[in-house]
Amino acid sequence: MRTLATLFLATSLMAQAPSAQPQPVKLPVPMMGGFSLGQALAERQSIRNITGPALNLNMLSQLLWSAQGENRPNRRTVPSASARYPLEMYVIVSNSDALPEGVYKYSPKEHSLTKTKDGNPEALLGPIERMQAWIPRAPAVFIFAGVSSRFGERQDPLRRETNTAWESGAASQSLSLTVAALGLGATVVNGVNLDAVHAATGLPEEEKISVIIPVGRIAR
Repeated sequence: MRTLATLFLATSLMAQAPSAQPQPVKLPVPMMGGFSLGQALAERQSIRNITGPALNLNMLSQLLWSAQGENRPNRRTVPSASARYPLEMYVIVSNSDALPEGVYKYSPKEHSLTKTKDGNPEALLGPIERMQAWIPRAPAVFIFAGVSSRFGERQDPLRRETNTAWESGAASQSLSLTVAALGLGATVVNGVNLDAVHAATGLPEEEKISVIIPVGRIAR
Protein backbone atom coordinates (compact mmCIF):
# COMPACT_ATOMS: atom_id res chain seq x y z
CA MET A 1 0.00 0.00 0.00
CA ARG A 2 2.83 2.39 0.89
CA THR A 3 4.40 1.83 -2.52
CA LEU A 4 1.12 2.51 -4.30
CA ALA A 5 0.53 5.64 -2.23
CA THR A 6 4.02 6.92 -3.02
CA LEU A 7 3.52 6.24 -6.73
CA PHE A 8 0.16 8.05 -6.68
CA LEU A 9 1.67 11.06 -4.93
CA ALA A 10 4.56 11.25 -7.39
CA THR A 11 2.18 11.03 -10.35
CA SER A 12 0.00 13.79 -8.89
CA LEU A 13 2.98 16.08 -8.37
CA MET A 14 4.16 15.49 -11.92
CA ALA A 15 0.72 16.35 -13.28
CA GLN A 16 0.63 19.57 -11.25
CA ALA A 17 4.17 20.63 -12.14
CA PRO A 18 4.36 23.55 -14.59
CA SER A 19 5.46 22.72 -18.11
CA ALA A 20 9.07 23.44 -18.93
CA GLN A 21 9.72 26.87 -20.42
CA PRO A 22 11.19 26.91 -23.94
CA GLN A 23 14.94 27.37 -23.90
CA PRO A 24 16.41 30.26 -25.91
CA VAL A 25 18.16 29.34 -29.14
CA LYS A 26 21.47 31.18 -29.36
CA LEU A 27 22.03 32.57 -32.85
CA PRO A 28 25.36 32.57 -34.72
CA VAL A 29 27.45 35.73 -34.64
CA PRO A 30 26.27 37.96 -37.51
CA MET A 31 28.62 38.82 -40.36
CA MET A 32 29.89 42.41 -40.27
CA GLY A 33 31.17 42.76 -43.83
CA GLY A 34 31.26 41.28 -47.31
CA PHE A 35 28.45 43.21 -49.04
CA SER A 36 28.42 46.94 -49.75
CA LEU A 37 25.57 49.24 -48.80
CA GLY A 38 25.50 50.58 -52.33
CA GLN A 39 25.09 47.09 -53.75
CA ALA A 40 22.28 46.30 -51.31
CA LEU A 41 20.46 49.52 -52.22
CA ALA A 42 20.84 48.75 -55.92
CA GLU A 43 19.42 45.25 -55.53
CA ARG A 44 16.62 45.90 -53.02
CA GLN A 45 13.18 45.28 -54.49
CA SER A 46 9.81 43.94 -53.44
CA ILE A 47 9.49 40.26 -54.36
CA ARG A 48 6.38 38.22 -53.59
CA ASN A 49 7.35 35.13 -55.54
CA ILE A 50 9.21 33.52 -52.65
CA THR A 51 9.46 29.94 -51.49
CA GLY A 52 11.34 27.50 -49.23
CA PRO A 53 13.29 25.70 -48.02
CA ALA A 54 13.39 27.23 -44.56
CA LEU A 55 16.00 29.87 -43.77
CA ASN A 56 19.03 28.61 -41.90
CA LEU A 57 20.23 30.01 -38.58
CA ASN A 58 22.94 32.13 -40.19
CA MET A 59 20.34 33.85 -42.36
CA LEU A 60 17.97 34.38 -39.45
CA SER A 61 20.83 35.72 -37.35
CA GLN A 62 21.82 38.27 -39.97
CA LEU A 63 18.26 39.41 -40.63
CA LEU A 64 17.28 39.79 -36.99
CA TRP A 65 20.49 41.53 -36.00
CA SER A 66 20.28 43.99 -38.88
CA ALA A 67 16.79 45.08 -37.88
CA GLN A 68 16.97 45.12 -34.06
CA GLY A 69 20.29 43.68 -32.91
CA GLU A 70 22.81 45.40 -30.64
CA ASN A 71 25.91 46.84 -32.31
CA ARG A 72 27.28 48.24 -29.03
CA PRO A 73 26.23 47.83 -25.38
CA ASN A 74 22.52 48.62 -24.96
CA ARG A 75 22.29 50.31 -28.37
CA ARG A 76 20.87 48.84 -31.55
CA THR A 77 21.54 48.89 -35.27
CA VAL A 78 18.42 51.03 -35.82
CA PRO A 79 18.09 54.46 -34.13
CA SER A 80 15.37 55.05 -31.56
CA ALA A 81 14.02 58.31 -30.12
CA SER A 82 15.62 58.76 -26.68
CA ALA A 83 16.85 55.16 -27.00
CA ARG A 84 13.52 53.86 -25.70
CA TYR A 85 13.33 51.02 -28.24
CA PRO A 86 9.57 50.43 -28.44
CA LEU A 87 9.81 47.54 -30.90
CA GLU A 88 9.62 43.81 -30.30
CA MET A 89 10.54 41.50 -33.15
CA TYR A 90 9.12 38.08 -33.94
CA VAL A 91 9.55 35.55 -36.70
CA ILE A 92 7.23 32.71 -37.68
CA VAL A 93 9.26 29.91 -39.24
CA SER A 94 8.64 26.67 -41.08
CA ASN A 95 10.22 23.52 -39.74
CA SER A 96 13.91 22.94 -40.48
CA ASP A 97 16.80 20.86 -39.18
CA ALA A 98 18.06 23.89 -37.24
CA LEU A 99 14.81 25.23 -35.77
CA PRO A 100 11.39 23.64 -35.15
CA GLU A 101 8.42 25.49 -36.63
CA GLY A 102 6.77 28.12 -34.46
CA VAL A 103 6.56 31.76 -33.46
CA TYR A 104 9.84 33.02 -31.99
CA LYS A 105 10.63 36.24 -30.14
CA TYR A 106 14.00 37.87 -30.73
CA SER A 107 16.18 39.06 -27.84
CA PRO A 108 18.55 41.81 -29.06
CA LYS A 109 20.67 41.69 -25.92
CA GLU A 110 21.17 37.92 -25.99
CA HIS A 111 20.97 37.63 -29.79
CA SER A 112 18.72 34.62 -29.34
CA LEU A 113 15.25 33.34 -30.21
CA THR A 114 12.69 31.97 -27.76
CA LYS A 115 9.65 30.05 -28.96
CA THR A 116 6.34 31.58 -27.90
CA LYS A 117 3.83 29.50 -29.88
CA ASP A 118 3.61 26.40 -32.07
CA GLY A 119 2.68 26.58 -35.73
CA ASN A 120 4.11 27.57 -39.10
CA PRO A 121 3.14 30.47 -41.38
CA GLU A 122 0.63 28.37 -43.32
CA ALA A 123 -1.11 27.03 -40.22
CA LEU A 124 -1.24 30.34 -38.34
CA LEU A 125 -1.80 32.88 -41.12
CA GLY A 126 -3.49 30.80 -43.82
CA PRO A 127 -6.93 30.62 -42.14
CA ILE A 128 -7.18 34.41 -41.66
CA GLU A 129 -9.98 35.88 -43.77
CA ARG A 130 -8.78 37.55 -46.99
CA MET A 131 -5.18 36.59 -46.27
CA GLN A 132 -3.04 37.05 -49.39
CA ALA A 133 -2.00 33.59 -50.55
CA TRP A 134 1.69 34.37 -51.02
CA ILE A 135 2.21 35.40 -47.39
CA PRO A 136 1.64 32.03 -45.62
CA ARG A 137 3.75 30.29 -48.28
CA ALA A 138 6.86 32.16 -47.10
CA PRO A 139 9.24 30.03 -44.99
CA ALA A 140 9.74 32.94 -42.58
CA VAL A 141 7.44 35.83 -41.68
CA PHE A 142 8.98 38.67 -39.65
CA ILE A 143 6.76 40.80 -37.43
CA PHE A 144 7.51 44.13 -35.76
CA ALA A 145 5.26 44.99 -32.82
CA GLY A 146 5.42 48.29 -30.96
CA VAL A 147 4.87 49.26 -27.34
CA SER A 148 4.53 53.03 -27.67
CA SER A 149 4.06 53.50 -23.91
CA ARG A 150 7.83 52.99 -23.51
CA PHE A 151 8.27 56.61 -24.57
CA GLY A 152 6.66 57.67 -21.31
CA GLU A 153 4.08 60.24 -20.31
CA ARG A 154 6.29 63.19 -21.28
CA GLN A 155 5.35 62.51 -24.89
CA ASP A 156 1.74 62.91 -25.98
CA PRO A 157 0.03 59.80 -27.45
CA LEU A 158 0.33 60.99 -31.06
CA ARG A 159 4.07 61.59 -30.74
CA ARG A 160 4.57 58.18 -29.13
CA GLU A 161 2.73 56.48 -31.99
CA THR A 162 4.64 58.53 -34.56
CA ASN A 163 8.02 57.62 -33.07
CA THR A 164 7.05 53.94 -32.97
CA ALA A 165 5.94 54.02 -36.60
CA TRP A 166 9.12 55.85 -37.63
CA GLU A 167 11.30 53.25 -35.93
CA SER A 168 9.29 50.45 -37.55
CA GLY A 169 10.08 51.98 -40.94
CA ALA A 170 13.79 52.25 -40.17
CA ALA A 171 13.92 48.64 -38.98
CA SER A 172 11.98 47.46 -42.04
CA GLN A 173 14.42 49.13 -44.41
CA SER A 174 17.39 47.62 -42.58
CA LEU A 175 15.81 44.17 -42.84
CA SER A 176 14.97 44.69 -46.52
CA LEU A 177 18.54 45.69 -47.37
CA THR A 178 19.86 42.62 -45.59
CA VAL A 179 17.39 40.46 -47.54
CA ALA A 180 18.93 41.84 -50.74
CA ALA A 181 22.46 41.25 -49.47
CA LEU A 182 21.62 37.60 -48.75
CA GLY A 183 20.08 37.07 -52.17
CA LEU A 184 16.62 36.48 -50.70
CA GLY A 185 13.22 37.96 -51.52
CA ALA A 186 10.76 39.91 -49.38
CA THR A 187 7.91 42.40 -49.48
CA VAL A 188 6.39 44.62 -46.79
CA VAL A 189 2.81 43.44 -46.35
CA ASN A 190 -0.14 45.75 -46.94
CA GLY A 191 -3.88 45.17 -46.73
CA VAL A 192 -3.84 42.48 -44.03
CA ASN A 193 -5.95 42.39 -40.88
CA LEU A 194 -3.28 43.11 -38.27
CA ASP A 195 -5.63 42.38 -35.36
CA ALA A 196 -6.28 38.91 -36.77
CA VAL A 197 -2.54 38.30 -37.18
CA HIS A 198 -2.02 39.48 -33.59
CA ALA A 199 -4.58 36.98 -32.33
CA ALA A 200 -3.27 34.12 -34.47
CA THR A 201 0.31 34.58 -33.30
CA GLY A 202 -0.55 35.04 -29.62
CA LEU A 203 1.35 38.28 -29.13
CA PRO A 204 0.93 40.14 -25.81
CA GLU A 205 -1.98 42.57 -25.71
CA GLU A 206 0.19 45.66 -25.21
CA GLU A 207 2.26 44.95 -28.34
CA LYS A 208 0.70 46.45 -31.47
CA ILE A 209 1.79 45.00 -34.83
CA SER A 210 3.22 47.68 -37.11
CA VAL A 211 4.97 45.81 -39.95
CA ILE A 212 4.91 42.27 -41.40
CA ILE A 213 7.60 41.12 -43.83
CA PRO A 214 7.53 37.61 -45.35
CA VAL A 215 11.01 36.46 -46.41
CA GLY A 216 12.10 33.50 -48.49
CA ARG A 217 14.20 32.27 -51.34
CA ILE A 218 13.37 33.74 -54.73
CA ALA A 219 11.38 31.25 -56.81
CA ARG A 220 13.04 30.74 -60.17
